Amino acid sequence: SFPTDAESPSINYQLAGLLLENRDFGEAAQQYERTAYDYPEHSQSAGAGYAAVYAYREQLKTADATQQDAVKRSTIASSIRFADAFPGHEHTATVLGAAADDMYLMKDYRPAIEAARRVIDSYPGAGTGVRRSAWIVVAHGSFDLAEYPDAEQAYAQVLTVTPAGDASRVALVDNLAASIYKQGESANAADDYRAAADHFLRIRAAAPTSTIRPAAEYDAGAALIRLQDWTAAVGVLEAFRSTFPKHELRLEADKQIANAYRQSGQLARAAGEYERLASQSAD
Repeated sequence: SFPTDAESPSINYQLAGLLLENRDFGEAAQQYERTAYDYPEHSQSAGAGYAAVYAYREQLKTADATQQDAVKRSTIASSIRFADAFPGHEHTATVLGAAADDMYLMKDYRPAIEAARRVIDSYPGAGTGVRRSAWIVVAHGSFDLAEYPDAEQAYAQVLTVTPAGDASRVALVDNLAASIYKQGESANAADDYRAAADHFLRIRAAAPTSTIRPAAEYDAGAALIRLQDWTAAVGVLEAFRSTFPKHELRLEADKQIANAYRQSGQLARAAGEYERLASQSAD
């Protein structure tokens, strides 16, 4: 009845609080949003905006399966609105980061990355956990969108703040290696075998403990063979079989090395490799 009255924002805030206390979370969230955004800015605007996000998250805990998607989207929209209206609030980075997580889980990869990058770029002083989560969203989202250089950079950032003994570290190292490996695959598909080999070999330094590393080094040698760079191919493949002597690709590496020696005219070395193959083969 009196929306322009000086007391209306405060009364609206009290109404929202009563609804929250009564566990009517959806209606409480809407009244908090009204308090925050439908009146000229007042002393309780930011608090109401934050409380709206809180109320939506409480509603998520009680919503049934048919309501979950709609409530999540309302939570995300309220979170983004809060961040837009109150960028300097002490909880904005956390709210925005949580929205990025939600959007990623809903497979809205592009807006999830945008929100996460906003946390990274605008809130350098945010807690380590908040910034780490944002980098994870950028990394996973970029990988899912096949934006592998961005994924590589983001995974590297995540690893810098992940302790050595953290249970997630092994998977993150493999994800970093995979983002590099995918760049090698793309170069291979474009017949740019030099770039492919360079990408595959980068895994050795960037993610030395990755389970992907052996296959990547073998593929680097194979790419160099396609280039007929016999010397470089032999060097890479000999390093592969020395480092991974029991790998399932070891026999194929021996064959490639023998062929590379033969093609480059190093016939005595080729003969030695073929003798090695003959002694190891059941055929």
